Amino acid sequence: MLVTVSPELRSFVEDHGGSVYVRCRPNRRCRGVTFLDAGLEPPASLDDYLMFLVDGVLVHVRLPRALRSHELQLTLEGRRRPRPVASWDGCAFVV
Repeated sequence: MLVTVSPELRSFVEDHGGSVYVRCRPNRRCRGVTFLDAGLEPPASLDDYLMFLVDGVLVHVRLPRALRSHELQLTLEGRRRPRPVASWDGCAFVV
């Protein structure tokens, strides 16, 4: 899996701990649709997380094997409250 991190996110993460955590979140309203959640807070356990070092940023990824994509892109969104956002193969969700 190719993991890319935008330069803006790289700078933001360096100032906030140096790690990003990405995991799946099923949508409760639309069954069969799964979204990606990206954040800076570590989970209770890093079991089942894959770790990538991308341009000095540690990216911890926990995705079911069936949902792993070819490319995972991480960017920074929001001006007032910036936050990391993950997308895979250009989409924020998978059906």
